[in-house]
Amino acid sequence: MSAAEMHSTGEHINGNNGMRRSDRILIVARDNELRTSLIDTLESVGGYMVNQARTFEEALSEILLTEFDLIVTEAELPDLSGVDLLAVVGGLRPNARVIIIDDDLSARSAVAVYRLGAVDYLYKPLNMSFVVMQIERQLELGRALQNRPQHSDAPQVKDNSADRAKRLDPQTRPAALVLGRVQFNKINAELKDLLEHVKASFVGLIDADGNMVGAAGTLQEYDLQLLTRALNIDHKAQNSLASILEEAKFHSTYFEGAHNGVYIVEFGSPYTVSLAVICGTDVKAGMVWLYTKRTANVIDEVLKAIPQPRRFPTF
Repeated sequence: MSAAEMHSTGEHINGNNGMRRSDRILIVARDNELRTSLIDTLESVGGYMVNQARTFEEALSEILLTEFDLIVTEAELPDLSGVDLLAVVGGLRPNARVIIIDDDLSARSAVAVYRLGAVDYLYKPLNMSFVVMQIERQLELGRALQNRPQHSDAPQVKDNSADRAKRLDPQTRPAALVLGRVQFNKINAELKDLLEHVKASFVGLIDADGNMVGAAGTLQEYDLQLLTRALNIDHKAQNSLASILEEAKFHSTYFEGAHNGVYIVEFGSPYTVSLAVICGTDVKAGMVWLYTKRTANVIDEVLKAIPQPRRFPTF
């Protein structure tokens, strides 16, 4: 079932004020019973607008296309993990609050999710009334933080106005935020094909702002966040070599370890992205480069086909 088919919007009328709540929530769960129970409760009792997804890929599609106030995700998903999703949300939707639901209590997992920015960590078996109470509490906290006045004697919060303007301006929005569902599905189909062709463990497409545009395969905890950061590091040795050889820039990079090789191809205009492929060192490098560059060419055409927006008027 696609993310579009799974889309659900609450139409419940709140009995207290006669109006539907404006908060939008995303439920991400492989557990069908949990997902259905949460959605039915939030829509019928809370009057919330709810979207749903079963996998990391479906959730990423929803997050790219919709602004959410709260995301509730299981720790374990069929493809990547809820922790990977948490790392992605921090870059794409920094105002969205995230609650993680685990199969059982794990101190290590709790530390990991809080370190990555989760606002709550729940574990099964769940008391649905308590879960809804925590969801409502986090939504209230989110509204309070957004509406809180700034006092001169209060700790100064980082001004994100420049970053917000960049994301709102159609000319400067990162690639992850200009994709429609059709482009997203095409890109992820290509990533899946590449994963199978080269027998990679993971394939990911990251935009110039470090946001995950698409992914296929599996990674351990933290790896996704570290990978997106690493792809945005200015590799001085590589740039120095390009300068010596009178090259403007090298667009392909290969890192080889004892067990894994990482292939990175940077491409795209006006939306620059990096395609990263992680394989075992026993895979033939020539075959990986061949299929990776073919995939990059196809994705580049998808990005180029996105209609270019008009510039904001200046006064």
